[in-house]
Amino acid sequence: MERSPNFSQKNEATATVAQRYHYLDALRAFAMLLGIVLHGALSFFPMPIWPAQDLHQPAVDVPALLAAFLAQVGLEVPETFSPYEFMLHAIHGFRLPLFFLVSGFFTAMLWRKRGLRQLAKHRTKRILLPLAIFVPVTWILMIVANMEALVVPAGHFGENKKGAATTPRDEPARQAQQERKPRAKNNPEAAIDIGRAAGMGDLRALEWHIQAGTDLNQRGADQSTPVMIATVFGRVEAAKVLIEAGADLNLKEKDGSTALMKASFFAHPEIVEALLEADADPNIKNNDGSTALDMVRGPWEEIRWIYDYVGELLAPTELILDYERIRETRPQIAETLRENGAEEGHGVGLDLLILMVFFAPVFHHLWFLYYLIWLVAGFILITWSIGKLKLKTLPDRLITSPVCWLWLLPATFLLQLLMKEDFGPATATGVLPWPPILLYYAVFFFFGALCFERDWFNTKAGKLWPLSFVLAVPPLLAGLCLVKSQQNDELLAACSVAYAWLMILGCIGFFRYFFSGENPRIRYLSDASYWLYIMHLSVIMYLQSIVSTWNMPSFPKFLIVCVATTIPLLLIYEFGVRYTFIGTMLNGRRTRTKTVKA
Repeated sequence: MERSPNFSQKNEATATVAQRYHYLDALRAFAMLLGIVLHGALSFFPMPIWPAQDLHQPAVDVPALLAAFLAQVGLEVPETFSPYEFMLHAIHGFRLPLFFLVSGFFTAMLWRKRGLRQLAKHRTKRILLPLAIFVPVTWILMIVANMEALVVPAGHFGENKKGAATTPRDEPARQAQQERKPRAKNNPEAAIDIGRAAGMGDLRALEWHIQAGTDLNQRGADQSTPVMIATVFGRVEAAKVLIEAGADLNLKEKDGSTALMKASFFAHPEIVEALLEADADPNIKNNDGSTALDMVRGPWEEIRWIYDYVGELLAPTELILDYERIRETRPQIAETLRENGAEEGHGVGLDLLILMVFFAPVFHHLWFLYYLIWLVAGFILITWSIGKLKLKTLPDRLITSPVCWLWLLPATFLLQLLMKEDFGPATATGVLPWPPILLYYAVFFFFGALCFERDWFNTKAGKLWPLSFVLAVPPLLAGLCLVKSQQNDELLAACSVAYAWLMILGCIGFFRYFFSGENPRIRYLSDASYWLYIMHLSVIMYLQSIVSTWNMPSFPKFLIVCVATTIPLLLIYEFGVRYTFIGTMLNGRRTRTKTVKA
């Protein structure tokens, strides 16, 4: 295959394509392994769709000095925050953009070294084949892991399956819950989070939060509020307590749904009536143009598949949808909504089907490999087309000078703006890539490809890495405040983009400074990181379910989950993967070093 010289300009000051970029190997492994840390944190703050919700979900007070400073610049500051949710956003805000940038760099390197045909073959073996094999494996392991989550009272929102009696294993959890009833605002382990209290229907905890002045509209990771959570799980009294206490009933979660939409969809007429009596707006539209009335219209036979889909998503929380009750109650709720001026919106059929195609959890945590395949295919097509059309080389100043920020920042900002209400990029795991997300990552991927064989990237990019890390803190803090308050989509997108690029530059400079030389241990970990990431999720979920009822502080449990996931998978990699056909598929052929006796 002809190699077009037009995609990147050869610079004689750089090393040849045969050079090993050790610091980028280490950086790519770092981005992979951060996924274990990220997923390990998910059980330690309220996230209703995550199978294991730990008993100890600390929320600490925002430092008064920081709160005062942020308030002075016009940001609405939450009273408390979860250190684990902070960790999630801090990692998620830059990890995958960094990964795609480095992947683009190595894709261009492989093309320059071997050509387009061999690039296609290599990426098929290293990405497409593992994706095809390990997605079914992941589904099987996730089912097994969730079976454990159904034995342990994971989620702590739903009732036991099929009304089963409490088992002895449940008792420590219940005792721990009683011991952890709210006692003092400044004790991070003392109070049940208000969202979790709403999901459990814990009226005592809710009353404490109301008296303590806790924000009744505190947002979860999916932007759900306590009244939404209480509604989903049918906690009628808890929902009424929050409504009477003055919760904002017209707030939207990530998909644009309101509490009234959820009460209608899950068919809780008492909550619907309470919301309407409190002046909840029945005609607000969600992201696909549907209103609360759309949630309950249409023949049951035509919309049951939607409940099947939602039921699968909520299965890890132990919430079982009562189809008979829902079917019988939907007409009653529709009549109540119409009596209160509700109108039909755009509809739910085609739009929900489209959302399912893009967002249904088909690929689970391996979705990024699927997106990477699309980007590599785009790289091959563009590079081949440039060669055939004999287009001119991009001016170097558009890539290696400060001028590059004149197109990189607007491009990523506009695409981030399409992913509203998120700090950092959204996640889509469906059978087709969501265009805004694919294009967002394409900016990083193709910029990384353009940076290959550029002396600037290999010597100067991220040179001021300590400053980059320091400058990344303000947009992170501001962004997290904006996520909670949903004040300004444009400013939130700007903070997300600034944080991502600053962290990427900081990480590139940091790893080039400390990991430029060859290190066999780092190289080994780089090889193992692919296997670790592919296999870690079901193990983490299983361990989170096990430790969720332990009556001990959250941080030791978090460390146990991460370490107990990593070490066994490393051992399996060494003795069952690295030197087998699986290791060859993931990293290429490796041979065990033989020890020669003197």
